Amino acid sequence: MTIRTDDNWLQRRYFTWAEQHYRCMPPRLRADVERVDRWLYSWHGAIVWFGLAAAVVGSSLALENAGLPLPLAIGASVAAWLAIPLAVIGAWLQPERFSGYRRKAVRNGVVVTCGVYLGVAISFFVLRTVRHGGLDLATLGADARSAAVDVAPLLALGAIVLGAVIELTAFARRRVLRAELELAARVGERDAAARQAAEARLRLLQGQIRPHFIFNTLASLQHWVDTGDARAGPLLRSLTAFLRSTTEALAAPFATLGDECEAARHYFAIMQARLGERLVYRVDVTADCAGVEVPAGLVLTLVENAVEHGIEPVLAGGTVEVTARREGAAVVLRVDDDGAGLGDPAVAGNALRRGVGIANSRERLRHRYDAGATLELLPGPNGRGTEALVRIDAAPP
Repeated sequence: MTIRTDDNWLQRRYFTWAEQHYRCMPPRLRADVERVDRWLYSWHGAIVWFGLAAAVVGSSLALENAGLPLPLAIGASVAAWLAIPLAVIGAWLQPERFSGYRRKAVRNGVVVTCGVYLGVAISFFVLRTVRHGGLDLATLGADARSAAVDVAPLLALGAIVLGAVIELTAFARRRVLRAELELAARVGERDAAARQAAEARLRLLQGQIRPHFIFNTLASLQHWVDTGDARAGPLLRSLTAFLRSTTEALAAPFATLGDECEAARHYFAIMQARLGERLVYRVDVTADCAGVEVPAGLVLTLVENAVEHGIEPVLAGGTVEVTARREGAAVVLRVDDDGAGLGDPAVAGNALRRGVGIANSRERLRHRYDAGATLELLPGPNGRGTEALVRIDAAPP
């Protein structure tokens, strides 16, 4: 058990002693025992101890008044009043031992009754031996009969009450456990449904990542073929390589940065065939980042955004640079361009952030890394171009 700073001195001493016994218990039983012990040895639990002490004193005086010797009365009271809470706690912690079947209930009642009678008999013989210096066989029979007549009805009633309390406690605990199991099953079903809904939403988001530039590329390819342009062959080879590398990747929920950047190179080759010298690109991913998983199509979305919104609108074109580096435990992916830029952050920047590709990429990053990943669009250095910054904290190597 973990000793808390707000534990009192009795709890600290008791838990230090009890730790060796806790380690021998099954996990569920240990958790229940620790909760009961923490309450019993708290200031609230002191009420129980004071109540037991008062009950022992009261019943001892009553038994002495009924004719029992005071030591015997105290012994019987202590045994009876301690047996009740111990039996109740035992039935609550291990209700499986009190199955509720009639045969087992009868057996438990017989065991309890025999235990009570045996304890009283031992106390009787011990006290008699101490008082008379021996058993004094001449009067033993008469005294035993007299004590049995006085004590037997009370003990029988106590045993019946104790047995009933044990069975009722075990029955109540079984109902509590059954309700907890049903609740856990409902929670499990709800979580499973939530996971299925999340996975369906993820598949929907993936389905929306289909670069529309393919249609523009096919239109250009068709025009070049019709006009006999020599650029048609290289463009067709680049498009084939791109489709081969991305078709399977986009069907999976996640891909490695290395595979994503390889697909980005094919994309750049296609766009360079269309834009010519207006597009310059660099892709640089370190080896310790290449195996990190990201949502499939993430890099392509950012690269396409940079080319379409940054490079194509500028007559002179520009450069797009893709880099991935580790910064401490985090992986930082940057897609920088020196093209048109965000312009007015209140207008153009927000418009880009509302784009389907960027919004989906953010949501898919949250699905994979929760709050451990971010995606930002920032103005480029010196106000030129745009930087897409992805940071994945504590990403495994």
